[in-house]
Order: sequence, then C-alpha cells, then structure tokens
Amino acid sequence: MSIDLAPNNPYKLTIATPIIAAAGSLGYGMEVARHMGLATQPPTHGLGALITRSTSLRQHRARPLPGIVETPAGLLYRGIDHNPGLRVIRERYAPIWATWNLPVIVSLWGQDYTEVAEAAGQLEGVEGVSGIEIPLSNNSATTSDTAARLVLAVRMATALPLLVKLPGQASDIPGLARTVVEQGADAIALIDGIPAVAPLPDGTLVEGRLCGPAVAPVALGLVAAVSDEVNVPVIGVGGVRTAADARAMFAAGASVIGIASGLLNDLRIAAHILENLHVKV
Repeated sequence: MSIDLAPNNPYKLTIATPIIAAAGSLGYGMEVARHMGLATQPPTHGLGALITRSTSLRQHRARPLPGIVETPAGLLYRGIDHNPGLRVIRERYAPIWATWNLPVIVSLWGQDYTEVAEAAGQLEGVEGVSGIEIPLSNNSATTSDTAARLVLAVRMATALPLLVKLPGQASDIPGLARTVVEQGADAIALIDGIPAVAPLPDGTLVEGRLCGPAVAPVALGLVAAVSDEVNVPVIGVGGVRTAADARAMFAAGASVIGIASGLLNDLRIAAHILENLHVKV
C-alpha cells in the first residue's frame, strides 16, 4: 500500500505504511538505524516515515539536558529543544537518510518565525530530506494569528511537503487546523505532548511534555474534531500502543498514525501493529 501525505504538493510525500515515528521518538534515527534495518530491503520495521527531533537553525544546548521522567500516566519529556543545529542535519545526517528505506521529515523550531523560515529554506533541495514538520507549541504559535504568520513564512521559504503539528492545549484546535491549511500546510499532525509537571526521585518538580496512554482520549477527540474541518491528511498521535488503539485513531478520522513513546518500549511496535491490523506492505 502507499499513502500520499502531501497530495496537493508537487513534490508528494509517499509512505509505504500508515504508521510513522512521531517527532523525537527516534531522535535522528542514527542510534537505531542498524537495529531497525532502516537501510535494508525489504523494510521490516513497519514504519512509513520518521520525523526527527525538533531542530533549530543553530545549535541549541538545553539546560537541563534532555531526559525522560516516568509517571503513572506516561512519559514526561524534558529538554526537547536540545539539538545540534541545521548544519549537522545537512552535512552529516541527510546523506545517510538518503540511503534509508523510508522518508525522513525534519521537525523545525526557532526563536521566531523568520528563523524557522530561514531553516526551512536551507533544507530545500537537500537530498535525504523529504519534508518538514512545524510543531506549533515549540514555536510559541498556538493562536490563529501566530500560527498563520509562522506557516505562511515557512510555505514561502520552501515548496517541500509541510506538516504542521497542533498542540493539545490551545483554546481552538479546529480553528488552528483551518488556519494552517489555508496558509499552505499539506498535512496536520496532532496532538503534541501536553505541558505537565512531574516529580524527580528527590522530590524536585520538573516541567516537560506528557506523552503516552493518558493523552489518548484527548488526542482521539481532537483528531475527530479536526478531521471534520480540513481536507488534508490527518496524522493521529497520542498513546497508540496496540492495533486497537490504531483502529480507534482511524475511526476518529486519522489517515496515518504517529507513534511516540511506544517506540521507546518496543522498536518493533509498528510492525506488530501492522500485523494485527492485517495490513500488507
């Protein structure tokens, strides 16, 4: 099977399965490439695409360093803005991605919309980069005005397939979805991790983004609401661990499923879900 995540874009973005690695779940893929067989044929990992961790124009070192806090409800991600910068992407990672058996989509963030647009423009024509994802939360663009400004700037900077990731906590998610599609988004992903706080073993409270089963009901509701509002592919992200979870996302209107924290527990989760969905690739 094949699914086009950017049916209105001249570049197209065709994926071989309806399951992708959501932003940051596999980093830049380098540490898991050999284990998952990302460069071997035929693919057996079950993934249709990989979205990288969010990357800025210039290197950014987060304090505290990236980490994951386990909670009864799921995983709290910290330091999500830590990244090596776009130069490393272009010169070191992209040539390797070009040899893989699935498209790689680069997630971008910046200090303001002009910086994100500049980064997007630098990825135009880079072999190994199949598309761009813009997470609204990371880019402080969770209102219709700020989202419109950001997406339009990126769309004007590049013709690459453009995915826009919506937050789970904004006041008008369907309105945001309509806005970003009007400004040129080829597909929508939702939801991003929800801002939350969790205690460390010493009792210190830390902030981060909550992902996992606890956000699944929120994600399902918002996927259903957004799917009724837009005519572009919708990627459902949030707590998918089983084929039953995937079926629920499809029933809510998602064309594709994004897996985040589930991949940290099992790198073969996409293949297992596909097998239980009886999907042939």
